[in-house]
Amino acid sequence: MSFLQSLNINADSIRIRTFEYNGQTLRVRVPTVSEADALYQKMKEPPIELVEQKYKELSDPLIDKRSELEDGNNDIEYFDKDIVLAGKSVRELAQGQAEGEVRIIETLKFLVPASGEKIEDLTYEDINKDIPFPIQLDLVKRISEVISVGYEDTRKN
Repeated sequence: MSFLQSLNINADSIRIRTFEYNGQTLRVRVPTVSEADALYQKMKEPPIELVEQKYKELSDPLIDKRSELEDGNNDIEYFDKDIVLAGKSVRELAQGQAEGEVRIIETLKFLVPASGEKIEDLTYEDINKDIPFPIQLDLVKRISEVISVGYEDTRKN
């Protein structure tokens, strides 16, 4: 029997916090330490397939126009597994995009649907279809504030 069960407390209920967002009341499940660690690990190491997909999306137009871009342009360098554009690695940009998508997906999974169903199968396509990118970023920020230790201080402001 867990500690909360011994006190006859519903573990799911005690971990729910609410916040207002654009006139909507949203409920968020506060992650356990192991869930928070898993989220951090997923963000730090997004799936290789996702990084490769992002790299392809970014690099294909540059590869298609390679001869055009190389003519007299010192800001682009082509390598076997990367392209450097104005000193920036396209592969690193792809990695950053993948990390961002994973962060958005995994953070929004902490929202508690009004219907009570699970949203474990949430994809970035689902999110991006319904929520503009600036709002995605703002929601992630707000959810992170709500589930953090300083939630009450944030709520007072």
